[in-house]
Amino acid sequence: MPPRRHIIFIFFLCFLALTLKLIGTPYFILLLSATIITLISYKIRFNWKDLLSGAIPVGIILLLQSLVLHTETLPRVIWIKEYSETYKVAVVEGWKWIRIKEGENVEVGDIINEDGRVLLKGSGLRVALERLRYRLYRELEGAVDYPISAVAGACTFGIRFELLPSLKGYFSLSGLYHFLAISGLHVGIVIGALAGILKLLRLPRPLTAASLIMLPLMPLTGLPPSALRAYLFMFLIALGIEEFRKITPLYLLGVVFLLTVLFGKFNLSAALSFAAVGGILLSVEGEGSKAEKSFKVAVAPMLFTLPIVLHVFGTVNVMSWLTTILVGFIFTPFLISVFLMEITLYKVEIINRAVELLGELFIKATQLSFHYTKWAVIHSEISLLLAGITYIACLVLYLWSRVRFILIPPALLLAYAIFNQTVITGKELHLKGWKLNSFRFISTEGQRYRDCKIYGTYVMPATRKLLFRNRLIDKRLLRLEGKGLHKRGVH
Repeated sequence: MPPRRHIIFIFFLCFLALTLKLIGTPYFILLLSATIITLISYKIRFNWKDLLSGAIPVGIILLLQSLVLHTETLPRVIWIKEYSETYKVAVVEGWKWIRIKEGENVEVGDIINEDGRVLLKGSGLRVALERLRYRLYRELEGAVDYPISAVAGACTFGIRFELLPSLKGYFSLSGLYHFLAISGLHVGIVIGALAGILKLLRLPRPLTAASLIMLPLMPLTGLPPSALRAYLFMFLIALGIEEFRKITPLYLLGVVFLLTVLFGKFNLSAALSFAAVGGILLSVEGEGSKAEKSFKVAVAPMLFTLPIVLHVFGTVNVMSWLTTILVGFIFTPFLISVFLMEITLYKVEIINRAVELLGELFIKATQLSFHYTKWAVIHSEISLLLAGITYIACLVLYLWSRVRFILIPPALLLAYAIFNQTVITGKELHLKGWKLNSFRFISTEGQRYRDCKIYGTYVMPATRKLLFRNRLIDKRLLRLEGKGLHKRGVH
């Protein structure tokens, strides 16, 4: 079945908008190629002049945006790490960390200087919501033990500042980090659970009603673009199913895609989100048995995000599609129980204890997933050209009605990555402890090293497990051993 007119139309506008926005960047040529290919496909089947009705408004919107003067604003405090009563660190926009001056009353939303003193107190509705979110998270810490509270806060409030680097490393290297970032999966689970309750109560249009119930709670997520995209997509799906009885999910994804490009920031997070959801939706189209489509849906998120992941990070667990399914059976009740705990303001003890139990199982399952699939962790740094060619090949297959084979290009890329890994062996490295034990090093750069001696000013136990292909040496222990030998008179 050839692609429908409105789908090609909306994705042509998406590619056109992205191309115009990213003129002068390394992505321009690839996006321009995708735009031209989509235009040719539309011209072959339909009247290309129809595209002008969408292309002209897109061009005008982008032109007006380019004419607006963007004034620089001082970075605000977006989070406060509380190590003790006297030692607190503010995280400001741009991911800069500033120690707060002792005795200074700094709150989320304030503007501070490099010395940790308040320059301007935050005000307004946005700041009030951010402070409410901060207070609710601190109450969450009082209701549930750490690190379960940190995982729960990441999944619902979108707060990942409190997660240990080692814990994030386990999630990343087991291919489960997407569970920690609010996305369509999280929004869909909560809306689905609410809709199920409303359906039992025999209320009309349960999906739409559940979506509307979720709306006033969305600011508590911190309103990251990923949460807004996910909510808008799920709301449109619910509205389409219950009001119009017939929807085209791929078209609705294109609508959200276009709105994101025109009025939001199309960043790495957005690219990964749209690639994952697009892969799932494309996998259920075309010919094939139910078993074939079910398998495709399972592997599609991993394969469709693979070009981006390999180009940007280089590291992927090729069994992440399986770990996602297995751990998902624990994650779903965990997320629902956390949501119930938060809307009951942590007052129902049985729900709090359920969160702790399920959270402990969730973390343990993630660690076990890494333990049993660490052999499947590969590191292959590919070029932007190769990543782009993979996506363009998928686009060509879809536009020319070969959607059944759309997973072949990323599957071939995976095979290439497995047999062409970026590996450094037999090297000796001396690193500062903060870098060696950081999430970034553990989950990306550190995975390229094999059979290396890595010396660190300190080494955390979890880091040894996560960088299991190398020998990690704690310099503190070497100094202690040296002192011991000196005391015994051994030179």
